[in-house]
Amino acid sequence: MYAVDGAFFAQRVSGIQRYSIELLAELDNILSPGELEIVVPQGVKTPEYHNIRVVPWGSRSGMLWEQMDYPRYLRQKGRKGLCTCNVMPLFGFSGMVVVHDVCYRARPDFYTDARGRLSAAWHRLQYRVIAKKAEHIITVSRFSRSELQRYYGVAPSRVTVIPNAWQHMQRTQPDPNAFDKWPELHPGEYYFSMSNLLKNKNFPWVLRAAREKPEAMFAIAGGGNLAKAAGEMGLEDLPNVRYLGYVSDGEAKTLMANCKAFLFPTLYEGFGIPPLEAIACGAPRVLVSDTPCMREVYGSHADYIDLNTNPGNVDEVTPGHNAAGVLARYSWEKSARLLAELLRNRASEA
Repeated sequence: MYAVDGAFFAQRVSGIQRYSIELLAELDNILSPGELEIVVPQGVKTPEYHNIRVVPWGSRSGMLWEQMDYPRYLRQKGRKGLCTCNVMPLFGFSGMVVVHDVCYRARPDFYTDARGRLSAAWHRLQYRVIAKKAEHIITVSRFSRSELQRYYGVAPSRVTVIPNAWQHMQRTQPDPNAFDKWPELHPGEYYFSMSNLLKNKNFPWVLRAAREKPEAMFAIAGGGNLAKAAGEMGLEDLPNVRYLGYVSDGEAKTLMANCKAFLFPTLYEGFGIPPLEAIACGAPRVLVSDTPCMREVYGSHADYIDLNTNPGNVDEVTPGHNAAGVLARYSWEKSARLLAELLRNRASEA
């Protein structure tokens, strides 16, 4: 039997945690009782499952729980492990690991402050250990599989691609009051992006695009002091930029559904789920960077930004068509069935 590292239930939900939550919800509908467990630190809340058993365990929390209590459970109970969030116990672990991307290795130039360098060092150590010790690796795209081979020599046969999906957005209700909150935004007349200060998100590109198109409104949601960062770049006084701060899921759905286009000028991703979420919410167009990963995920259904020649212009893109056509390629149920098959096959080989 496999036992999932459920420490992510105590973390803020980003794309990595979303992947874990959605796959487990679908697996609960596919697997039979006794096929999978989730092990969590004491006091951590989880969804209610019917066929997956949740086991509170240990006395620690955070990284110490993952590195000490979780592997102790695996050893004592004779379980295989499944870690879904880029890290695994350095000792006492046998099982499978999900590596969403290897950005810390591929783009060390993104991590230049003390905290970034420390995080990069930890994750690069993790990548090396996973490449050497994990019995099997799961990743979210063929691009990420090729990166594992390129940087760590992982044979493609050791990696299964199980992609992200978008159906979780169907559970979110749009917020009808979003345009009352931001009356300067008018449906169909603004470009929308969700960003932060991580360098791979390429927040400066959106600002330069706003500078080049002063007649259009640009709405930017996200954490961190984006306005302060804009000031450090000399782009703080753009009258057509609105910083929305953190937005609720309902507000995000409304803003995605009614934007002129959703902007995603990323420099590096393992999959890149936000444009897929935007399309699922009704965004008529998504503009994404022209990279192998984005081409793999979005095919002809996105407009592509050549970041080598386009420093910030929403009109200089390679146009796609029928953005909604990409949705049929991905579903959490399909991905969960791939994972269920992998779990059963690996368990039968043990």
